[in-house]
Amino acid sequence: MRYLPLLCALLASSPALAAPPAPDTQQEAVLERVVLLARHGIRSPTKPPQTLQSQTGHVWAQWPVAPGELTEHGRQALEQMVGMVRQHYVQAGLLPATGCPTPGSVVIWADAKDHRTRESGGIWAEHLAPSCGERSLSLAAAQEDPIFAGPATPLNVQEQSAITREFNQRVSAIPAAVGHSMNTLQAVLAPTACTTDKPRCLSANTTTLVWKKDKPHLEGGIATGGTAAENLLLEYTQGMSVHAEPFGQQSPATLIEQVFPLHTQESWLVRRLPTLAAHKGASMASVVQDVLAGKPSTVLPAATEQTKLLVLSGHDTNLDVLATLYGLNWSFADQPDPTAPDTTLAFELWRSSSGPYVTVRLFHQGLEALRTLAEPDPAVDMQVIARGPSLQTLHRTGAQ
Repeated sequence: MRYLPLLCALLASSPALAAPPAPDTQQEAVLERVVLLARHGIRSPTKPPQTLQSQTGHVWAQWPVAPGELTEHGRQALEQMVGMVRQHYVQAGLLPATGCPTPGSVVIWADAKDHRTRESGGIWAEHLAPSCGERSLSLAAAQEDPIFAGPATPLNVQEQSAITREFNQRVSAIPAAVGHSMNTLQAVLAPTACTTDKPRCLSANTTTLVWKKDKPHLEGGIATGGTAAENLLLEYTQGMSVHAEPFGQQSPATLIEQVFPLHTQESWLVRRLPTLAAHKGASMASVVQDVLAGKPSTVLPAATEQTKLLVLSGHDTNLDVLATLYGLNWSFADQPDPTAPDTTLAFELWRSSSGPYVTVRLFHQGLEALRTLAEPDPAVDMQVIARGPSLQTLHRTGAQ
């Protein structure tokens, strides 16, 4: 696996060699630099309703935007998220309470491939430093960015074999709860399909790994069900009427929580495979490392030694990749999707009297908060999930 030595070298050169101070001494520490990886805001499904209906047998709601695009509701929810993040870093002393950041100290870089990430990057630029003229930067619109998509170089034979082996190990140990979620979702989407319409019967479609253009893809019931579960969540967080879906007497939020293990398992079976994450995440890991070290990024020229806060406007897939690389895992009591819209992962470099250390912080919004545009509460929506003397020695905290 040719990317693993590179990734190990990046992690081994992480700043902070001393043990992190105990929580009660952190008030004496100074926050020096932060890298934020943020998922875009609420979007429409990436496929039109007609295609989704042909795959699931369910009549899906119409959206006010084209497939895969950020909605106005999504913009408002993301503005609230950025406001919470800004408030935290003003209080931490990294951003000024009044006036504008030093030129070059704040950089927002968005994935150019998709409208939703470019638009989300613009919201970060506008609201992280209000009235300061910050701009979201990216490659040319629709161009694939290796920081988010991974390198153009295809996976080699050894990497493909390792990915297949890792997948086979995981698919042979799928928790029983996933089957229960599949049955529950089937009863909502197409309750008679398993006897009358087998192509739309989730349990009749074996979950398999297929290779398309040298890239691994998940197919089968878990893949279809995982996407459907996410689309139900997106409809609900968009604020659509609960009557838009045949929830019956069941609470929509309860149903979404019951079926969402399908989407989580979908991510576990492909996105969080170690070999694939090492391949896809090497460039992003390099950016995180360089910025925390206070060095010009070898991958992202916009990030220089002056950069104190870098925002990467990306996708849930990127959150999954970095979580895999750094051994992170989390869940929320008020949100079934650990990588829901607006979820933001923060890598912070602090310096105390005993030396520098890295803290990993997580910002999120609950399911109901996204739906109702409730003001975020830092006491609930912000938590430290890991801390360590360096990126490669992070230790999970009890705040998950």
